[in-house]
Amino acid sequence: MEEIESYEFTWVGKKAAAAEAFMPVTKTLRPCPEESVDWDNTQNLYIEGDNLDALKLLQEEYLNKVKMIYIDPPYNTGNDFVYRDDFRMTKEEWNEKTGAKSEKRKRLSRNSFDYGRFHSAWCSMIYPRLLLARELLTDDGAIFISIDDNELDNLKKICNEVFGESNFVCNFIWNTKKAAQGMATANMVVANHEYVLVYAKEISNFRFNGVERDENNGFSNPDNDPRGLWKRQYLQRLGQGLPVRTITDPATGNTFSFETPYTQEKLERWIEEGRIIFPADPSKYPARKEFLSEYAHKQQLVTSLGLFATKATTEKLYALFDGEKIFNNPKPDTLIKFLVDQGTAAGDVVLDFFSGSATTAHAVMQLNAEDNGNRRFIMVQLDEQCDPNSKAFKAGYTTISEIGKERIRRAGAMIKQSLAPNASPLDVGFQVYKIGDNG
Repeated sequence: MEEIESYEFTWVGKKAAAAEAFMPVTKTLRPCPEESVDWDNTQNLYIEGDNLDALKLLQEEYLNKVKMIYIDPPYNTGNDFVYRDDFRMTKEEWNEKTGAKSEKRKRLSRNSFDYGRFHSAWCSMIYPRLLLARELLTDDGAIFISIDDNELDNLKKICNEVFGESNFVCNFIWNTKKAAQGMATANMVVANHEYVLVYAKEISNFRFNGVERDENNGFSNPDNDPRGLWKRQYLQRLGQGLPVRTITDPATGNTFSFETPYTQEKLERWIEEGRIIFPADPSKYPARKEFLSEYAHKQQLVTSLGLFATKATTEKLYALFDGEKIFNNPKPDTLIKFLVDQGTAAGDVVLDFFSGSATTAHAVMQLNAEDNGNRRFIMVQLDEQCDPNSKAFKAGYTTISEIGKERIRRAGAMIKQSLAPNASPLDVGFQVYKIGDNG
């Protein structure tokens, strides 16, 4: 019987990666009160170790309890992939699985070999982590994933499989800088944006909080209409084969004919209600007032988020560490704060299992200070070694996780110090756990 072909996304090592997600964990979380802040009172967690182990260990207590996951995984640029998963293959293993050698054991295509193994390793790294992450989300929760062009296509395909294509929410775009800087590339194109891919656990249960529509969204009230803010919406639709309607300006007697999807009855009613804006020039088209007060939802978001300058963020982090350049290219805390504000409410749990310099923890604490919230964070970071020649290492930080913990300490103290004397108590503490062997 002929096998029926179907659409699927696969790569060498996918089955092994999926199996890895559901293998029993042989690790445990070891408490480290001496590295923590306000151990007895805080509800925040910082877990040091491989995030694959951490995601398995979190299943017991946080299954279906995390409202928002934000991650900034390695972009697979060639020098940022440090995870310890044993998914990388030798050349011989790759050639055996892909048929990249002839019977005489000669490699047929150097480029296809290098390209395939490069992307397969990244897919095998992210796949089991997303499978586990989905189980932690609440039914109305969502995952936000930072990415650039290197793996956007593969990431979206993996997310379609893990979360379901119908649970795709949007792909935010944000600008990293105002204009091109530095040397021109060979093709004369300079990238100045990145993405945040968003998937809900269940799309029917999820919604953003939205940004209140106001004068910044095109609404105004230049004629002091008592019905409040409004914006202009054109009535005509040119070249679409719609019915032609004719309306008359009661003030001037000028008539206007145009294609429109609106019925004659509706247009006449809008004229009676003073909603139609008639131009003085009969050759132009009338428009309609659309009032903000009539919107069922007065909040909205657009997928283009605008500028969140990474250079300014880096300088802000330097200042927090007394001018020391201890971490390169952190995500803007303002961007993460905006996303957390849109995806959570007071009391929700936010998880970041690629926490890096702990920008997400910083953003959660800052947002709680601003809106009197009590969101909790869980940070997970591999104990990745700092380059011995780096300023971070010379300043005494041997691992990225040490930088993250110190940032939370410093940012928490700074935020707490900025609060008004009568402000509600703010949780800027965190319990540190390190992943170790059982026994």
